[in-house]
Amino acid sequence: FCFNPRDALSFSRIVSVPSRKIGNVTVDAVNAFARESEADILAILSAPSHVPGVPKTAVGPLLGFRAQVESVRSTMGVLRPSELIDHVIEVMGLRPHYLDGTPQGEARMENLNELRGLAESFDDRDPAQGLEDFLAEVALVSDVDAYDENGEGATLITLHMVKGLEFAVVFMVGMEEGLLPHQRALDEREENPSLVGAQTEMAEERRLAYVGMTRAKDRLYLSCAFRRHLYGRSQPAFPSRFLTDIPQSMLGTPRGSAPVAPPRQGYKERYIERQVEAAPAPPPVQRFASGDRVTHPAFGSGTVVKSTLTRTDEELVIKFDKVGLKILSGMLAPLTK
Repeated sequence: FCFNPRDALSFSRIVSVPSRKIGNVTVDAVNAFARESEADILAILSAPSHVPGVPKTAVGPLLGFRAQVESVRSTMGVLRPSELIDHVIEVMGLRPHYLDGTPQGEARMENLNELRGLAESFDDRDPAQGLEDFLAEVALVSDVDAYDENGEGATLITLHMVKGLEFAVVFMVGMEEGLLPHQRALDEREENPSLVGAQTEMAEERRLAYVGMTRAKDRLYLSCAFRRHLYGRSQPAFPSRFLTDIPQSMLGTPRGSAPVAPPRQGYKERYIERQVEAAPAPPPVQRFASGDRVTHPAFGSGTVVKSTLTRTDEELVIKFDKVGLKILSGMLAPLTK
C-alpha cells in the first residue's frame, strides 16, 4: 500500500491491524469513494470527513493511520530494507499487537522476524535498489498465500515461507555447508567466532533447519550433493553440520536392513589436505564419449549419454540398463569400457 496507494485490497488488509476502531462499513465507504473519484486512497484519507458513509468516530483513526503510512513512506529509499521493517513494526505498533501471550501471536511475530532476516540479505545495496530487489524477492514467494493443501502435486517452497504449514512427506534438499547453514553464517563464525552476532546468525540457521524438519508429519528426507555447480564451476559439497546433530536412532533404514550412513565426517579436511600435499593435477582427460558402453560394479552395464569436461573432472551421464540414469564422476567412478 505504501508503494501503491490505489491498492484497495492492501488497504483493506492492513487498516485494522492492529485494531484502530475502523470497521468494514468505513473501509467499504473509502474504497467506493476512491473508485468513483479515481483518486488514490492516501489522498482521500487526508480529509476522511468528506467521504460519504464514513462515521465521525472513524475520522480520527483514519487520520492516524494516514500519518503512520506517511511516516513509513518518508523513509523508503533512505533506510535499508531491514531497518525499514523495524520502522514499520514500531510505527504500526505490531510488536505489542502480536505479543499478546498467545501461541498464534508469537508465531506471527516469528514470521516478522524471518521477514526481517530475509531483508538483511539486501542491506548491502543502495537502500532504494535494495528495497526494490527485496520486494521483488518477496513477490516471487508470496504464492504461499494461495497454497491449497488439498491440491495435488508437489509444493516447492522456501524455509522462510513454510512456517505454519505441514505436509505428509517433506524433502529438504541442499543440506550442505554454505547452503544450510548459509555461507554468510559460516564466514561470520570463522572471522569472529566469539561475537554475539556470529552466534546469533548460526542459531538462526539452525532454527530454520528445525522449522523445515518439523513440517513433516510422516516422512522426512534430507539430502546433500557430493558435488555441486556453483558460480559456473563444479566444486565438492560437504554435508551440513546440522545432520550430525540428528541421533542415529531417529533415522530410518533406506533399503532392507542396511544401516543409515552418517554424514561424511572429515571429508572436507581430507580434501583440503590432499589439495595442499598433492602436486598440481593435470587437466582432466576425456576418457568417455557418447554412445560408449560401460560397466559399473554396482549399477551394471549402461550407455554413456553425455560426457562433459570441467576444470577438475569429467562428468558423465550414463543410462544403465537396470537402474536408469546416473550422473557420475569420470575420475572417481570405477567404470570399465
